[in-house]
Amino acid sequence: MIVILLGILDIIAALSIFTINFSWGPVLISFSILYLLAKSLPFLKSFASIMDIIVAGIFILALLGYANTIINALAALWLIQKGIMSLF
Repeated sequence: MIVILLGILDIIAALSIFTINFSWGPVLISFSILYLLAKSLPFLKSFASIMDIIVAGIFILALLGYANTIINALAALWLIQKGIMSLF
């Protein structure tokens, strides 16, 4: 059950990067960054957790204005595929 919940939250975090231009987008992205870091830091030896930390770093750069559309899309795709795989 917790895996399904984390998968859904991964998908929401991935979709949050596309809301960066809305007024409520940075708040949602900030919560996504906190979620990714809180979920990844206890499991630093796992490849997926390291990738989640990298994605959180990409989201931080996007919040600071250094957004690269292709890199943001790849980060979102990583989270979406991980979220979808955890639903099954």
